[in-house]
Parts: sequence; C-alpha cells; structure tokens
Amino acid sequence: MIIPSSKFRNLKYIIIGFLFTFLLSFCSSNNTTTKEEEKHRIILKTIYQTLDLLHPSSIDIDDHFSQKVYQKYFENLDHQKRFFMQKDIDNLSCYREKIDEDWINGDPKFFNITMDFFYQRIKDVENFCLKILKKPFDFNKKEVFIPGEYKYFYPKNKQKWMEEWRKYLKYLTIMEIVSPLNNPKENIWKNPKKDIWRNIFMNKEEQSRKKVEENIREYFRKLKIRKKKDWFSMYVNTITSQYDPHTIYFSPKEKENFDFNMSGEIEGIGVELKEDKGYATIVKIIVGGPAWKSKKIEIGDKIIRVASNPNSEYKNITGMLLDNSIRLIRGKKGSKVKLTIQKKDGSIEEVILIRDTIEKKEIFAKSVTLLDDNNKDKYGLIHLPEFYFNPENKNGRNAAKDMRRIIQELKKENIQGLIVDIRNNGGGSLDTVVEIAGLFLGKVPIVQVGLSDRKKKKILKNKDPQVLWEGPLVILVNELSASASEILASAIVDYKRGIIVGSYQTYGKGTVQTFYPLNKFFFFNEELGYLKFTISKFYRVNGSSTQLKGVNSDIVIPNNISCSLKIMEKDQPNSMIWDRIDSLSFPFWKKDRGYLEKIKLKSINRIKKHHKLMTMDKTIQLLEKRFLNNKYVSLNWKDFYYETLKIKKINKEFETLKNCFNVYGLRAFPPRYKIVSKYKLEQKEWINNLLKDFHIAECVNILRDFKEIS
Repeated sequence: MIIPSSKFRNLKYIIIGFLFTFLLSFCSSNNTTTKEEEKHRIILKTIYQTLDLLHPSSIDIDDHFSQKVYQKYFENLDHQKRFFMQKDIDNLSCYREKIDEDWINGDPKFFNITMDFFYQRIKDVENFCLKILKKPFDFNKKEVFIPGEYKYFYPKNKQKWMEEWRKYLKYLTIMEIVSPLNNPKENIWKNPKKDIWRNIFMNKEEQSRKKVEENIREYFRKLKIRKKKDWFSMYVNTITSQYDPHTIYFSPKEKENFDFNMSGEIEGIGVELKEDKGYATIVKIIVGGPAWKSKKIEIGDKIIRVASNPNSEYKNITGMLLDNSIRLIRGKKGSKVKLTIQKKDGSIEEVILIRDTIEKKEIFAKSVTLLDDNNKDKYGLIHLPEFYFNPENKNGRNAAKDMRRIIQELKKENIQGLIVDIRNNGGGSLDTVVEIAGLFLGKVPIVQVGLSDRKKKKILKNKDPQVLWEGPLVILVNELSASASEILASAIVDYKRGIIVGSYQTYGKGTVQTFYPLNKFFFFNEELGYLKFTISKFYRVNGSSTQLKGVNSDIVIPNNISCSLKIMEKDQPNSMIWDRIDSLSFPFWKKDRGYLEKIKLKSINRIKKHHKLMTMDKTIQLLEKRFLNNKYVSLNWKDFYYETLKIKKINKEFETLKNCFNVYGLRAFPPRYKIVSKYKLEQKEWINNLLKDFHIAECVNILRDFKEIS
C-alpha cells in the first residue's frame, strides 16, 4: 500500500533536522574512502536514521539483531549453499555480532569483505565446474542430488564442495536430456519404455553435457559482470527486512522498474529485451510503440550500441548488465535515441527512434459482459490486476478513473449484477482504492490509517457522494489479493454491500508505506536511490487490522494455489503483529444481507456436486505431499525414469482437470466501445480463458441466486 510522502509534510522537516547533524559528522570524516564507499556510507546512515526515528516497530539494534542479519545475508547471497564452505562462514564469523555497530555508523565493511570473498569463490567454482563437465557422467550409478533449498549445512571442505557441484551439474545434464525441447521428435514422454530411456540417456549424454557447459559459462559470465554496487541493495534490504518485510531500499534503476509496474507507463522505445550470451536481444515489440512504428526492428535483432541522443557518443552495450543497457535506451518522451542493430542475418543497421510513452496493458482494468443463456440476464465482469496510478503524471492512467468509465459502459448494457475480480492483485495506491470503494459505497469512511500515536488516526473517505453501481456485487479474491485489495474487500464486507468469494482468506498485508528519495538530503552528484518504508497500519471501519488475518471470504471455493507455498504475510519473517483500534459508527448498506446464508448454502451444495473441482483439490494435495516429501532427486537413470512417470501422471491428471472447466450456458462479449485491433487477439485469449474459469461461473451462479432470493 503506497501513500505519497507529500501527505506527510512534517516528515520532510523531521528527517532534515536529524540528518543535518549526520551531514556535519560525515563531512568531518577522513577522505581515504572511495567514491562508491562514500555513497554506500551515506545510504546506510540515512536509512538507519530514518527508520530509527520513524518506523512504527521498535526494535533493538544489538548483537541479536546482528546475528539475524548475518544469517539472513548469507541465505540471500548463497541461497543454494553452493559458493561458500562451512570454513568460509566460520572465518567470517568475527563479524557476526558487529553488523549492528556498522549499521548505526553507516559502515559497509562487512559487505565489502564478504563480496571480495564471494567473487573469489565464483572464480574457484567456475574453474572446477568446467573441469567436471569435460568428463562423461555415469547414469547407472546409484546416487542422489539434494536441491539447495533442502540443505541445512554448507559443505564441510573442498572435497565435499566439489562433490556437491558435480551432482548439481549431473542433475542439470539429466534435465537437459529429458527436456522436450531437446527431444522434439523422440518425445520420450510418449514412449515411456525403459529401453528407450536407457538409449536416450546414453546417446544424449555428451550433447546435453556440452549444452550444460555452455549454459554454465554464460551463468558465470553474468555473475562476474555484476559489480559490488549491483549487490548492494540486497545487503541493505537484508538489514531493512528486520524491521518488516515491506521496508525496502531501491536503487535508482530498481525504483524506475517499480514505477513502471505501479503506473503501467514508461518512456522508451517499446521493446522487451532478454540477455542472450552478452547481447541485448529483442524478444517482444510493443504494438504501437516507436520500434513497431519504425518497421526497422524485428524480434531476434540484437542491440549492440546505444547513443542516448543523436549527438552523444555511442556506448557498446555488448556484455553489459541488461538493466544498465535498458536505462541507456529509455529516456524522456519526445527525445531521440540512436541504436546500432545487428540483424538476424548478421548485417548491421543504425536506427534513430523518438521515445514515447509505453503502456503495460496487462495491468490495466478490463471488462466483459457475460450473457446467461438460462435466463438471458447479463452480468458485468471487471478484472482489476492492480490499483495502479502514476505519481509523476496526474493525467496518466489511474485505476479509479478506468473503473468509473468501465462501470458506466457496463450499465449501458443493462447488466443485472457485477463481478470485480481482484485475484492476484497485490495492491497499489491508497487514494485510488478509497475512490474505487466509493463507486459502490458513496461518501462514507472507507479505511482508517493509524498514526504514530495509536490514539490518533486518520479516516479516509471517498469525496464523491454518488454511488455509481447500486446493484448486486461480488468481489472475487484469492490468497494473493493484498493490501489495497483487502481495503476494498473489507469495506464491502463491513458495510454488507456485497459478497466476497474465493480463498478462505486474503494475503494479510495491513501496512502502509511511503517513498522518500535519499538525494533530498545530500548534495551528492550521483543518484542515491529511494527508501520505501512502513509508516503505519490501516484498519477496517470496524477497527480490525487486516494484518496477518486478511479478509475472510463469505463463500470459499477451492483453487490451485497450494497451501504448502509459504506466500502469505503471516509466513514472512518480521511481519508486524495484528491489532485493532476503535470501530467507527457506520451504517450498513440499505439492502439487508440476510440473504447471504441462503446464497452461501446453495453455493456450497453446487461445489460439493462438482466432482471435478473436488478431484482437483485432492490432486493438488497429492502434488503438495510429493513436493514436501521428495527432497532427494535420483541421478540414476532408472530411478529417475520411474519417479518422472509418477509425477507426469499426476500432472497430466491435474492439467486434464483444469481443461475440463468449460463453463456451459454462459457467453462472453467484449465491450462495445472500440478496441484497437492490435489488442483484439489478447482480448480474445482472455475471454476464452474466462469461459474455463469455474470461479467466474460460480460468481454468476451467486448473482443468479441473489436475484431469485431477493
């Protein structure tokens, strides 16, 4: 949940006051540090001071804090326990209880030392990996590989270390052998005979091992071109995550990507790039963007040089980190960028493009009219993937404006009910969700925001008294509906305005964050980045927080999200606790919700009778059980063969079940307003998927029940 820092005007003066003292002390420090280290010191010290003063969680910065950071940092840096040995961890253990002091003093010493160590280990590992891959693997040998997420200890010595890598490389070779892409004609899954498998393993071993070698070389090349500064955010965020999971430092390029994902708008040339063996290769061209309009760029072309404007010198981007290449290509709308392109046939061309605003269409709200063949009623469906907004452009795309327009268009279709699908919607702007909730509730309190003093709170209301949609309403959620999604769902529940359908509970994020640019306080000639930090919690109008507990659905429908995946707020370390404040006095929606129990009972009976849905739920549980228990992967071809057949069988059953949810008696029609032809294919695919979505069908059933009962 994001709230603009401008809403907290006193924040600026508080921070400036204490940072002035820090600035004086910093200026008086010695001049032996490098420019990069000086930058890192400023970032660390500024973030520490900000969180120490303003973060709502009071945590002790002591040896225990240091120990937790130490452990978490190595988990983040070497998650699979492949680069460090136990002796490395022991050698660095002298810093285990010193990180708290470094954090307070803004000292990046521990980060610098571990990164030097890490780069040396990368070099060591690469050397012996390439030696291992020169020799064939014996797939008749009985041995197992333990994936890194199940390892509890680092290798004891170099011999164990190398042995772990040998098994990992052998595992990669097996996966290359059985990859359908590697066997398009033989399709070994359709010929599951042991003798065929044996021959494939023996015949494809060398070819697959060479492919793994090629991939490993590329993997290490990418690791080695990353400089210390490219790892720094990870180190800082290991520390900030001790405050709460949503307090995060963003480097300038990370903030740029965040803004794009939040607003759906960025200024560039309209291509998606993938790093392929050091080349920035075009994998998608955005229809309507500058690259598409030029007709000079094709998928598969490689950008090898970039001049940020026609008068600047070219920069060779071959071998450069992809993020850095992308930043050179992006720029202000209306400005020019010059590219040197290597075409698929090897020829070289120069292209000059004028940058423009590129939209990320997939995050914007979209709608469809559903026609019920049983009674010829129409229902509206709005899919809202995010509560998007553009903080830099008031005239940019905004979820509230789009929702208002879409509802008005659906009303012209004489719909009898409305479904708002916010599954997988992770949140967005606080102001935006308040405005959207107001479309269904009018000018009433939507959410309470707690201030630093828990006795004080801010009540947020929608400004427009008009209720745009007064008819039956269903909100569709799942475990990944978070933050702003939970504000919308909870307001609908608390006012008894509609019905919540989906998972047992939503994600459970009830905290509010704001962004502050670190350059605001220092005259530093480089961008320092941004701090997104938690400033408060939000509370439902009934006084309850959604933190950890989320919002419970009125009607629960099984889905294909496994409960073994620890993906919810309550599963995250250092999550803030649940609490509550005083309830507001608020009126219920004018139409009573006494019908809910009858509708709920009808839905439960339908779900129980839907044997395919219940079978899918059991299949998910079976897959989940195998996933949790299967911590070892056999590297013997015969054992691997038998285990693969078992998993394939379960997966096939699951996919077959997923494809059996065609919704009969329901037709979908796109909105009547003009759809640009370039997006019609995407829209058609979305509509086709809707008609296989049991959750959507059940929402229509619920709206039908609502009409009959009310």
